[in-house]
Amino acid sequence: MAHSHLGCQSPRDYFTEQLLTILVCGGLGFVGVSMYLNGMLIHILAPQFHTAVLVGSTAVLVLVVIRALVVWREAGALQAAEGMNCQENHVHTAACNHLPGLPGGDATADDHAHSHDLSWVFTRMLILAFPILLYAFGIPNSGFSMEWQLRKAGNDVALDPETLKKLAEESARPSDKLTIEPDGTRIQVLLHPTGMEIKEITTPSGEVKYIPLPGAGEEMRFNTLNEAAYDPDKRKAYSGQTAIMEGRFKRLDDKEFTLFRLKMTCCGADTVPLKVRIIAPLAVNGFNDFDWVRVKGVIQFIKAPGQDRYTPVLVLGGIGEDDIRRVEVRNEYEF
Repeated sequence: MAHSHLGCQSPRDYFTEQLLTILVCGGLGFVGVSMYLNGMLIHILAPQFHTAVLVGSTAVLVLVVIRALVVWREAGALQAAEGMNCQENHVHTAACNHLPGLPGGDATADDHAHSHDLSWVFTRMLILAFPILLYAFGIPNSGFSMEWQLRKAGNDVALDPETLKKLAEESARPSDKLTIEPDGTRIQVLLHPTGMEIKEITTPSGEVKYIPLPGAGEEMRFNTLNEAAYDPDKRKAYSGQTAIMEGRFKRLDDKEFTLFRLKMTCCGADTVPLKVRIIAPLAVNGFNDFDWVRVKGVIQFIKAPGQDRYTPVLVLGGIGEDDIRRVEVRNEYEF
């Protein structure tokens, strides 16, 4: 049967519990709205769920206001009670006209055989307030640690250093772009069936180098290239195009590194790395693991040693500012 908890405990204990509950619930609602507005939710939850957090947190704040008004009216009614014939710290008798602990009730009322010990109330509130304390300390403020991300990125094996040479020799044909330098260096532009242009540089000594010629390029998503690696038609469509991508740097050798970001489907617990292999014609120096870099290169899909699946690869045309450069820290995740 429904009953009032005013009769189970003293007014002090009752209103203390109610006020603490109102404060903690209000704090949780405030934290949810604040994390939505300042972008902190992006570190723990995928964007499609952010609106639900905002709506839920707003609803909690509305309920907090309603409950605060109800408790305020209860407190006012208690202060206005008249006709009391006993005080709070008296010996209860059959003549009392109040519920146990509260003036104005029935002394014979049952206490419902349960307790509202404030020690448990404080313990419960401390647990509920823990997320609020984390928010006060600025948490969450970033993604997973550097060590965790590098470990999840894996220890990939470097590709064959002759990869670009093989691409040029497979079925590339010479174009009409031929230049001979004063020192005798011969520069011939080759056209690969994928649409990629490869510059073949032959020195007077007979040494041959191959450097791809990226176009203007467009911003490309990690997820797009990783999905294309499993689809022959998509591999054919994207091969030879120029892509611009930003992500974390992880070195494999002097001319090759992995570029990666994190993919979050639902929340931080299901995060997985998305990787693209980067091959440069010259040694890449001045970058450390976990640096954020921006690269521009020609898309290829190559089978890594010991693997049956294709790996998305960007082949850089050089190591200049237009090919690879450090950038400010971006959002860790791609959704």
